[in-house]
Amino acid sequence: MYRPEHAVTNGSELRERGELGGVFSAKSGRLLANCALLLVIGAAIAATPVLVSDFVLLQIVIKSLWLGIAGSSLAFLIGQAGLISLAQTAVFGTSGYLMAILVLEHDVGIWVAVAAACIAGPVAGLIIGIISQRSSGLYLMMLTLAIGVFVFFFAQQYQPITRGHTGFNGFDAPIIKGVNLQEREPLFYVSAIAAVGVVILLRLVAQSPAGLAYRGLRDNRKRLSALGYSTAATTVSAFAVAGFSAGIGGVLAVWYNGAISPGSIDIARIIELLIVVTIGGTIRLEGAFLGALVVTLLRNYANEFTNRTSTLVGAVFMVIVLISRNGLLGIFINARTKAHKAIKLFGGQRLKAKQPYPQTNP
Repeated sequence: MYRPEHAVTNGSELRERGELGGVFSAKSGRLLANCALLLVIGAAIAATPVLVSDFVLLQIVIKSLWLGIAGSSLAFLIGQAGLISLAQTAVFGTSGYLMAILVLEHDVGIWVAVAAACIAGPVAGLIIGIISQRSSGLYLMMLTLAIGVFVFFFAQQYQPITRGHTGFNGFDAPIIKGVNLQEREPLFYVSAIAAVGVVILLRLVAQSPAGLAYRGLRDNRKRLSALGYSTAATTVSAFAVAGFSAGIGGVLAVWYNGAISPGSIDIARIIELLIVVTIGGTIRLEGAFLGALVVTLLRNYANEFTNRTSTLVGAVFMVIVLISRNGLLGIFINARTKAHKAIKLFGGQRLKAKQPYPQTNP
C-alpha cells in the first residue's frame, strides 16, 4: 500500500546518494582510464619489435628497460620518501651476483636462482635501510655512497665468492617453454612486462597508507613522528620496497649481458644511475625510463660525433638540471599544463565574444 511519507526523502539522504554516486563514477572512470592505458601500452609493446631494427631493439630499448627498472628504485626513494640513496647499485649487484653464483658455482636451477635473487633485492634494501635509518640529506648520501663503494670493493677483491675483477661470464638466460630469452624479441617482451609490473607495484605502494607515510617522511619528518609514526621503520620499509625493483633490474641485466663483474657496480655506475633518474625526473616513476632512454641514446650515438661521450652526458645533465628541477618529465608536464591553460583561456575568450550583450527594455 502506498504511503505518502515514503515519497518524502530527506535532503541528507539525497546528498549522500549524490556523493556515493560521484565516488562510484570517479572510480569507474579511473578504472576505465587505467584499462585503456594498459591496452595502449600492450599495443606499443607488441608493435615495438616490428617498428624498430634489431640493433635498436637490443642496444637501446632492452637496455633502457632494465636500466629504467633499476632507476625506478631510486626514483621511488627520492620522489616518494625524499631519500637520496647511492647504494641502489649495491642492491642491483647483490641480486645479479647471487643468481650467477647459484647457477654457475653451485648448479642450482635457474628459476630457483631467479627467485632467490628477487628475494635478495628487498633483503639487501632492508639491510641498507637499517644501517642508514637515522640519517637524512647529505649524511644519507654519504653513508649510502660508502655502502655502494664497499660492495664494489668486496666484489672486486673477495675472489672465493665473486671471482674478483673477472666476475662471472657465460651466463645463459633461461628458456621458457621452448622460447630462449637470449634472443632479442623474447628478452624484450619479458623486460617490458617486468617494467610495467614494477611500475604498477610501486604505484600501488605509493597509493597505500604506507605511501602516505613515505610522503610524510619526505615532507616533514618531525610532523610524521608527532603523528605517531616511526621514522626509522618508515625509512627501512621504503628501502626494502625500492630494493625489489633494483633486484629485478639486476636479474635482467645479467640476462642481457650474460655476465656480471665489479665493473657493473663501480662508482661510474653509481653516478650513472643518479644521472639517469635526475635527467628523467623523480616526480613520476616513468621518469627513470625516460632518463635511461636518453642516456642510452647518447652512449650509443654520440660516438659518431665525439669521443667524449661521458662529457656530453654530463653537459646534458647540467643543462636539464638548470632548466628544470624535475627533469625532462617536469618539462613535459609543465608544457602540457600551459597548453591546457592556453586552450581554456582561448576557448573562454571566444565564448565571451560570441555572447550578445543583454538588452534592456526602454
